[in-house]
Amino acid sequence: MKFTHTLKFQIGVALLGLIALFSFFSLHTLRILDEQRTQGALLRLAGELQATAQHMAMQAMNYEKNTPQNTAAYTRDLRLYYQDLMHNTAQFNDICKAFSSGDFQRQLEMHEPMNPVLSENTLDAAFELEQYWKKFLLDLNKTMGPDDMPHLAKAATLIVDRNPELLEKTRDLLKALDTDIQQRTRETNIIIRASFAVALIIAIGIMFWFYLRVLRPLDSAVEGFHQVSAGNFSYRLPLKTDNEIGYIARSFNQLASRLDTLFKLTTRLQEGSDLDETLEFVSKSFPELLPLDWVGVLFVSSDGNIQLERAYADGEPEELGMLRFALKNTLLEDCLNRGQALHIPDIRETALQRSAYRFLQVLSERGRRDAIFLPVTSRSPIPGVLVFATRQAHAYQSEHMELLSNLATVITLSFSRTLKLAEHARLAAIGQFVSDIAHEIRTPLATVSMALDYFENTELPEPARKRLNLAEQEMARINRLLADILLYARPFTLNPMKTDICPILQNLVNNQLPRAQEKQVDMKLTCAQPSLPLVADADRLQQIFINLVNNAVDAAVPGSTVTIDVSAADDEVLQASVHNQGEVIPEENRERLFEPFFTTKPDGTGLGLAITRRLVQAHGGSISVQSDEKKGTLFILRLPRML
Repeated sequence: MKFTHTLKFQIGVALLGLIALFSFFSLHTLRILDEQRTQGALLRLAGELQATAQHMAMQAMNYEKNTPQNTAAYTRDLRLYYQDLMHNTAQFNDICKAFSSGDFQRQLEMHEPMNPVLSENTLDAAFELEQYWKKFLLDLNKTMGPDDMPHLAKAATLIVDRNPELLEKTRDLLKALDTDIQQRTRETNIIIRASFAVALIIAIGIMFWFYLRVLRPLDSAVEGFHQVSAGNFSYRLPLKTDNEIGYIARSFNQLASRLDTLFKLTTRLQEGSDLDETLEFVSKSFPELLPLDWVGVLFVSSDGNIQLERAYADGEPEELGMLRFALKNTLLEDCLNRGQALHIPDIRETALQRSAYRFLQVLSERGRRDAIFLPVTSRSPIPGVLVFATRQAHAYQSEHMELLSNLATVITLSFSRTLKLAEHARLAAIGQFVSDIAHEIRTPLATVSMALDYFENTELPEPARKRLNLAEQEMARINRLLADILLYARPFTLNPMKTDICPILQNLVNNQLPRAQEKQVDMKLTCAQPSLPLVADADRLQQIFINLVNNAVDAAVPGSTVTIDVSAADDEVLQASVHNQGEVIPEENRERLFEPFFTTKPDGTGLGLAITRRLVQAHGGSISVQSDEKKGTLFILRLPRML
């Protein structure tokens, strides 16, 4: 964007124009005021000329009427009339010279020279007055004679005779000056009106420009934000200006486009769980947000490798075969460990740094030059990496990284949900398959069990009897395993009703105490209150605590006590714990205790705790485990009361 197109430049120019306009009017007003002051001063000086001439004529007429009759009277008139006459002629002479020269500084007592511009008519009148005055003054001086004994009577007669013409010349100057001032006043009024009209036009033009370039685009931007806030992500602002508002409009359109794409992505992910459809949508929609012509997803496998699951190039699926790579010491591993987006600005150069960077070498062979790795780990059943790549080297800028960083949580959670839905569908299919297989296996097992029962009532040699007992034990183990598998695979149905947990646990302790005593283990139940009611399935509650108590008894050392504590965590939650002083469960095993088929018992099925957790979660509760050398092992349950 050119600097001259920016609003700060244009508004700055408009403000400077207004300042210049204001300065012009201010200076023009000051000049007009100064001219008016000058014109008033000139009129006052011209009036003084006329008044001085009239005063000299009046004094002369008075002197003619009262001519002195003796020397004393003459001396008196010499001191009064003569001095007054000399003062008046000097004053008239100074003002007349000022008009002819244009320098009025001394007459007006100005600190700066005052040189008003007089019209030709005024100058002509001043020139004629000056010429006449010079002649008048010369004749007056000749008539009066020497200064020591001037002829005042003759001077008075001359003044009376010549004064009408002097007054006429003075009036001509005053009239010309007044005409000049009126003309200048009319011109000044025209200039003021014209200047005001120009200023008004300029101000209206600036306001109209401000409306077109600022206010109307801002109104459009406000409407755009209103539309987007209402959920209309397809709304776009018109791009009509090449300034900051135009930049805002472009940024708004990019934001709306990204929100629209993200909304469509999340909607797509909410509608289905197909990974291919999700990647296809990303490959076709995300190029509007960032440079993208290749997208793929890699998942970590159980053997420590990472496999490219799906890939799309230029919006079309790319058949790459099964590509598996070692994860250790790679940038993919670094991305997963950091949990943050990783930028590879030059794939070709980076791929040559280590031989372990096999995936980057594959991308380089397919012509990709820039890539971003985005980890998919948050709440995902399978950790993986989502890869964005393009053929342009150094194509991804900081704004693209910032965009993906801001969208990373949504994208990874959306992909995690897709994987979870796919995993749930897979587990459901496996569960149905296992359930069907378990039912199919039970029929031949029943036949085998009947055969073993037949041989149980038959006399057999001791070695055969031992083998028969071993076969019966294995049959019982298989039946328990099938029962647990069916219980885990089938969805639970609860029959919740108001019940009291303390009597349930007391009955359980009474029933399990003989088994515990066989292992030299004592049992203790502590209820914080005589009655702790809750809404739950009593049979399922008993099944939960049977599994936990049996495990605790099996893990307890002889001579120790298995403790069951129940209390009200608050008005809405009950907390129960099962504690034993057995061996410490290693941390790596604690993380897997609730996984299906994980067990440390030689004869365990690995489904007991998995079933227990499902039953607890079906009641809306949670279960956790703590284990250390000082406190032993503690299973903690939190169950909602929902009374």
